[in-house]
Amino acid sequence: MSRISSVLALLGLVVGTTALPADAAAPVPVQILSLTDLHGYLSETENLTIAGPSGTQQVGGAGYLKAHLERLRKPNSFLIGSGDQFSGWPDYTQAFANEPTIEVLNAFGMDFDVAGNHEFDREFPFLRRMTTGACYGKPGFDSCFKDSTGRNFHGTDYAYHAANIVDPRTKRPVLPPYRIAEAGGQRIGFIGLGFPGTPTETLSIEGSGFEFQGIVDAANRAAAALKAQGVNAIVVSMHEGGQQGGLYNECKNPTGPIFDAARAMSPEVDVILGGHWHTAFNCMIPDPNGVPRPVLEASNHGRVLGEVNLELDPTTGDVIRSRTTATNHAVTKDIAPDPGVQKIVKYWMDKWTARQQEPLTKLDRDLDFARTAESRTGNLVADLSAAEADGDFALIPADLGIDVIAAGLEAGTVTYGEAWPVAGISPITTLSMKGSTVEAVLEQQWIPPAYGCSRLSALATSANFRYTYDLGRPVGDRVDPAKVLINGKTLQRDKTYRVTTSAAMPLHGTQYGYPGFQQYTELKRAPRMGQEVFLNYLRTHPLLKAPDLGRVTAIPGTPPPADGPFGPLTLLPQNEMTATATSQGSSAYSASAAIDGSCTTMWHSNWSPHAPLPQYITLDLKTPRAIEALVYTPRQDAAVPNGRISSYDVQASTDGTTFTSVTKGSWDGTVDAKIARFPAGTTARYVRLVGLAGGADYAAATELNIALAPGS
Repeated sequence: MSRISSVLALLGLVVGTTALPADAAAPVPVQILSLTDLHGYLSETENLTIAGPSGTQQVGGAGYLKAHLERLRKPNSFLIGSGDQFSGWPDYTQAFANEPTIEVLNAFGMDFDVAGNHEFDREFPFLRRMTTGACYGKPGFDSCFKDSTGRNFHGTDYAYHAANIVDPRTKRPVLPPYRIAEAGGQRIGFIGLGFPGTPTETLSIEGSGFEFQGIVDAANRAAAALKAQGVNAIVVSMHEGGQQGGLYNECKNPTGPIFDAARAMSPEVDVILGGHWHTAFNCMIPDPNGVPRPVLEASNHGRVLGEVNLELDPTTGDVIRSRTTATNHAVTKDIAPDPGVQKIVKYWMDKWTARQQEPLTKLDRDLDFARTAESRTGNLVADLSAAEADGDFALIPADLGIDVIAAGLEAGTVTYGEAWPVAGISPITTLSMKGSTVEAVLEQQWIPPAYGCSRLSALATSANFRYTYDLGRPVGDRVDPAKVLINGKTLQRDKTYRVTTSAAMPLHGTQYGYPGFQQYTELKRAPRMGQEVFLNYLRTHPLLKAPDLGRVTAIPGTPPPADGPFGPLTLLPQNEMTATATSQGSSAYSASAAIDGSCTTMWHSNWSPHAPLPQYITLDLKTPRAIEALVYTPRQDAAVPNGRISSYDVQASTDGTTFTSVTKGSWDGTVDAKIARFPAGTTARYVRLVGLAGGADYAAATELNIALAPGS
C-alpha cells in the first residue's frame, strides 16, 4: 500500500512524493515481469506481429521471449503469469499434452501463474497433473513424453493460484489463493484470480462443480489475509482484462472488467496484471482512495512482456506508489534468441514432424466427410462420442470445423498426422432433453431465409438414431417425428432422453443456429475429449472398417417460397460482391466473412489495438444496381454482444469515392436479422454500412445481403 498522508490527499497534492529521510536506508527495488495467454505458441515461425509506434513489428517465439526476459531482468525480479499459458492451438504442443509449453515455462523461470479458463479445458485433474507430472491415458501416446533432456515429464516448477475458485463443499479455494515471496528482506504477496466466466467458456464446461466467484471480493479477502500476516506490498494477477484504443504501451479510453475491478479493488493492492482478452495496455488507474496504481495486460502468444518496477519502503515494506513505473515491451526479433530455449523448441518441433509419420491403422475404404450431409466420418465420430458417454444416442454438429469434425480420411494406411485434424478438441457432453426438443434441434439444421446464410443437414448421428427429412417442406417442418427412430422405436415427444453432443452445443448452440441444444438439464462431461477418443480408437483398431451410410434419409424436393420477416426480397448473390472494411480483428474476421453465406463466421473490427467506432464495411456490387435494402445479420453468439451494431448509417456511391447517406437508424441488440430500407429509386455500385454505435464499441457483421429493387 502507498505511503500517503490523508492531509495531502485532501489538499489535492501529489500523493506519496514525500522524500525519505537523508539517513534512511534505500528503498528495496522489485521488478514484476508479466506474461499472459501464451497458449503454447513457442515457435518463432508463427509470423506473429503487433502494431508499434513505428509500424508493424515482427514479434514472438520462445527463444526471443527468453532473450528479452534476460535482457530486462533486474535484482528481486519475479515472472508472473496471468493464465492460459498452456492448452491452445499449435499442433506441436497440443500433440504432446502441452508438455512442451511447461518445459519452456520452467526454462523461463516462471514464479507464479493463474488458472485461466483454458487451464480447465480437460477439467481440474488435468491442471493438477500439469503441476505434478502425473500421467494419463497411455504414456508416450497421450501423455508423459520424454523432454528435450531425455527426462520424463515432471510438471511445473511453479504453482497455479486462484483465490476465487472455490469448492462449494468446503468453501475453500481449490488452489492456493496467493503466494508470499521475499525481496531484499521485505515480503511481497501475489494474489491469483481465475476467469469468473470459466464455466461458460467454449471448452470449459460447468461440470467441474467449482464456484467461480467475483474477482473484487476474492481479491479483497486475499489482500486482507496478506495484511494480517504483515505483508504490505501486494500484486494481483488475474485472468480477466479489457481493451483500449491505443498501441500496446498506451491507455486510450480503457474499458472492460479489469478496469471496473481496478476502481473498486482494495487500496492495499499495488499492482493489477490482466489477461484473457488478448489485448495490450499500460494504464494508471486510481484506486478507491484516488491513488493511481498500474493496470497492465501483455497481449497474447508471447508478443509482449509487461514490466512493473516497484520500490518498497525498507522499514514498513509498503510500496512507494510515486516511484512505481510500468511499461510493455514488444518481444521483437532484433536481438539474438536464447539458444537453450531454441533447442527445446526445435526438439519438440522435430518430434512433431516425426510423429506425423507414425502409422495408426489401416482403413478399408475412404472415410468421406461433408458438412452438409451424412458422411462416414461424421458417423464414426458420433459412434465414438456415444460410446464414450452414457447417453441414449449422439447428435454431433458436422459444420463447426476444427473443434468438432474437420476432415475425412482416405483408405489405406492412416498416419498420426493424417488422423490428427479429423476430430476436434471439444469436450463430449451428455444432456437431458425432451423428445420435442430433439425434434426442434433436427429442424434447426436448416436456417430460415432471413439469416442470409444456409445450412443443410449438418448433424451426425450415432448408429442407433435414424431419421428422414423432406426438402420439399418449408424450413421448420421438414422432419416427421414418426420417422425419427431410436433403437428402432419412434421418438416420443414427451420423453426425456440423454443426448450426447459436443460441448459447443449446450454452451453456444444459439450462436451456431441450434438454440434447442441450450434447452437441457443434467449436463455431464465425458472423461476424454473428442480428439483423444478418436486417435486412441484408431490406435487400438489396426484394421478399421468404415461405418456404413443410411442413418439419414433425404427426400428431395423444392420448398415453397419463403419471404422471411421482411416480405418478399430478391437478394443479390453474394458471390457477385466483394467486401472491404476499415479494420479487422484478424484474417479470420475479415470483411469477406460477412458475404460467405456462413452464420458461423463474421467480420469484426479490430480489437488489438482497439479501433473505436465509427468503423465501416463496404460492399462492391461490381456494377450499378437498383437496390431496395441492406439486410444485416448481427453476431450470432447470444452470450457475446460485442460488435452488434445498434446505430447505423448506410451510404451509397457510384464511384467508390464519394458516398452519400441514404438511410440512418437504430437496431435492437438481438441476434435476429435486421433491415435498412433505401429510398425509392436508389442506384449504387457501392454500399457502405457504417457502425456508429455497437456492443463494446465494436462493429461486426455475420452476413450482409443486398436486396435488389423489384423488377431490376
